[in-house]
Amino acid sequence: MAKKPDKRSAVKIDKKSGNTLIYIFLVVLSVSFAYICFNNKFLQDDAYISFRFIENFVNGNGLVFNIGEKVEGYTNLLWVLILSGMKVVGFNIESFSQYLSVFFGVIVLFITYRLADIYKITGNYQTVKKSKTAVPNSSAGYIDLIPSVMLVFTASFIFWSVSGMETTMFMTFSLAGIYFYIKGKDSEKVNYLFPLFILLSTLTRPEGLYFFGLIMIHKFLFSHKEKGAIAFKSFFAKNEILSYLIYIVPVIFYFLIRYSYYGYLFPNTYYAKTGLTEVYFSAGAEYFLNFLTSYMLYGVMLIAPLYLFKNKENLFVLTLFYLLIVSFLIYTIIVGGDVLKQNRFFLTILPLIYILFAKLLLEIYYRISVKNSQSFALGIVTVIAASVCIYYYSSQKEKLDSDIQSENGLVEKMKITGNWFKTKQQDLGRPMTLAATTIGAVSYFAGQNVNVIDLLGLTDKEIAHNPKIIPEISAGDIGWKERNYNADYVMSRDPDYVYFSTGVKPSAYGERALYTTEEFIKYYYPYYFTDRSGNFTDVVYKRKSEEEVLNYPHDFPGNTNYKVTYVNMFNQAMNSSRDKSRTQAAIDEFKQSMNTGPAGFGLPYQYIGDLYMQMGKKEEAKNSYKKAVEIDDYNVIAHYQLYQIYSEAGDSLNASNSIQKVQKYDPEVLR
Repeated sequence: MAKKPDKRSAVKIDKKSGNTLIYIFLVVLSVSFAYICFNNKFLQDDAYISFRFIENFVNGNGLVFNIGEKVEGYTNLLWVLILSGMKVVGFNIESFSQYLSVFFGVIVLFITYRLADIYKITGNYQTVKKSKTAVPNSSAGYIDLIPSVMLVFTASFIFWSVSGMETTMFMTFSLAGIYFYIKGKDSEKVNYLFPLFILLSTLTRPEGLYFFGLIMIHKFLFSHKEKGAIAFKSFFAKNEILSYLIYIVPVIFYFLIRYSYYGYLFPNTYYAKTGLTEVYFSAGAEYFLNFLTSYMLYGVMLIAPLYLFKNKENLFVLTLFYLLIVSFLIYTIIVGGDVLKQNRFFLTILPLIYILFAKLLLEIYYRISVKNSQSFALGIVTVIAASVCIYYYSSQKEKLDSDIQSENGLVEKMKITGNWFKTKQQDLGRPMTLAATTIGAVSYFAGQNVNVIDLLGLTDKEIAHNPKIIPEISAGDIGWKERNYNADYVMSRDPDYVYFSTGVKPSAYGERALYTTEEFIKYYYPYYFTDRSGNFTDVVYKRKSEEEVLNYPHDFPGNTNYKVTYVNMFNQAMNSSRDKSRTQAAIDEFKQSMNTGPAGFGLPYQYIGDLYMQMGKKEEAKNSYKKAVEIDDYNVIAHYQLYQIYSEAGDSLNASNSIQKVQKYDPEVLR
């Protein structure tokens, strides 16, 4: 008698075969993702801040940015330690950091699938009960792949996965912690993996603390919902306490070590960047709206999955996901968002949002399957998911390319300038001090003997903890999240050079504040240099020697109409000067900045002269340049323009005098 086929064995074989196909797909997806990443290869300038800490650490100078200054100007300890180990064994940390961040990006794809897979939606059973024929769950695994696929089509995920920064490692550990928290929900044993991965997340970025706290809140509230009066006892059961201690004890030691070494409980960047003001909230709201329009389909992706709450069986995971998502959105808005591009702060919760969306699609799949074929239902769901992915990629591709090109250009510029500073330091034969706002690659390539004062306070303890705010300068929002500065402190350190992020123009609050000090106006002037090999010209502010300022002709401010806001008007004038339709407005704004500026402030005359030259008014330009050098003889651009004008007019004597001034004050501009 023929043996009947075992249906259970057939189901197991089908499931095993389906799982194999799913993981084959994930491998192919990962290879494609890595290919996309390395075709969009770049290094974030901020990565070089970590590299400088690593360089000092490996060379025995401690985990410091400047030798002898203990400041925790990084927020990625575990990332720094891993790269330090790789540096010791001989790896190039610039390249290795990119490979490592892509590797963790691939891991995120797998963990996202596992998170989607462990979250078993139960809404289908309600649909099945109402139908005459049960709908098999054969396509659920394939729909659980949708969040991973969506990540590959997300420009922000691509950007940060190849940035050389710790973002994807933080995502990996955070998502793994969430996964093992869900998996160990009903276990009576000690859940080792959940606290271990959240610990690794916390060591990677401080926000790991936030994830642990939120999960603990969720755990207690859900225990209370399920167990009522005995929730407290259940929450503090022996196995649970052991689980908590796996996280809490190392974190306490971590904070004690940090405090004993750096003197503060939190990274220096926390004190430099955070604040609870209307300005921060406004910046955070703008940051959130950008995320909402870029990846949330104007909120649909967040709101539509609320439909899943109709199935009470899913409350554990649903409430967890929404608690993490909403809390992290609120937190990011309150702290003012992020200064870096491509929605970095929201990336860790993005897989959770995508999983919820995929579960909504799975609900749609089951409902369609009741009256139609599974193939038809799967086709509908696939079309929806594909449309979203195509929309994501097509709408963000141009910005992705632009941001990568911008970052590559910035790093290349900072690399050249950093090497120039290194040469200058070697010429001096002593340690050199540089004050700057963009401190990543420029500090790394300048070398350990160039002490860098971060004008924004991220790696400077004094600015972060003892800012000296000028209300008139700090009023309003100028697009810089870092609002702490202390110009008097910076000038007290007599930096050899000051390097602004936007050339001569003071843009950041800390840059503008320097213009309100007597020392900056008296001692510093724009110094241009050219790198012929890279066809590159940059400008820094160079400090004059004490001998050069002995006969400085101006008092400070030396102007009865002086207002510190003159620097804001100067900045506005420089912005206006780029728009040819606003030439006259720019001239008027330059004049206004000069009328309210200190007596030794002659730069506006130079820029007015430049505008007159563009208009073909050479005589007016010559008069403006002459006024510029009358006020400040160190204005090399005005001298050079006068040289050109005098040479064209055949006035060899004045031309010779002008070019000699250029050669005296800035010989490198002519190379």
